Amino acid sequence: MSKAGFGEHLKREREMRGVSLEEICAATRISTRFLEALESETWEQLPGGVFNRGFVRAVARFLGLDEDSLVAECAEAMKQSGVAIEGPSPHGTRLGPKPGEGRSRWWIGAAAILLVVAAAWLGWRWFTARRAERNAAPRVAAAMPPSDESASAGAPAAPSTPGSAAGPASSSSETQPASDMLQLKIEAGKATALTVTADGATVFDGGVIAGQSRSFEAEIEFKVTVEDAGAILMELNGQTLPPAGPPGHSGNVTLSRRDLKPAGGFD
Repeated sequence: MSKAGFGEHLKREREMRGVSLEEICAATRISTRFLEALESETWEQLPGGVFNRGFVRAVARFLGLDEDSLVAECAEAMKQSGVAIEGPSPHGTRLGPKPGEGRSRWWIGAAAILLVVAAAWLGWRWFTARRAERNAAPRVAAAMPPSDESASAGAPAAPSTPGSAAGPASSSSETQPASDMLQLKIEAGKATALTVTADGATVFDGGVIAGQSRSFEAEIEFKVTVEDAGAILMELNGQTLPPAGPPGHSGNVTLSRRDLKPAGGFD
């Protein structure tokens, strides 16, 4: 028994009101084993930490006693016994949450929600692009000029004259028509850093802001490097491309004619 007499005081107050430990247990959901430990001041049988303070407050509230005074009396008794009421569990097990654990769980939940929202946004953008391509495919197929093979099959052969055959053929092979060029359009949804290389030459290296749009041309391929892959939307020859990477991460992608879908590829 400590000098403070906390356990004796608590037991006397309970007996004066004619209340049993079982009644307190039923009302407060505190085990009778812990209630007996409070009255006998056998602190090693209690869970320790903030649970001790909670037990004392619950019992004081049930008996109609001043909670703060009873908690202070319990703390004094535990101090005299060499046990801190706010200290860790005497068994070495922390029963309450670790410091900062609630904040870390909140951040994990917020990050999960952001990932779900980002995935939904990317899915919506992909679905919208697919639908736009599907609607535009018949118009693109109708507007395409006949191929060289079909034109030559339906047209009479031009007479060949000495010295003239090599001239037109060589000029047409050296100069590609504008429709055969790769057209890259980049729209920025928010500010980010961007580098674009066309056929090995850097055509843009700098920052873009939200709402800004830039177009580039190449004969063979583009290489795009972006600081935030989710900040830009790319179109190659009018076809919307998937993002260069996940939002918030850098992206690096190479684009060529292999990334173009056939004009009549949709039903």
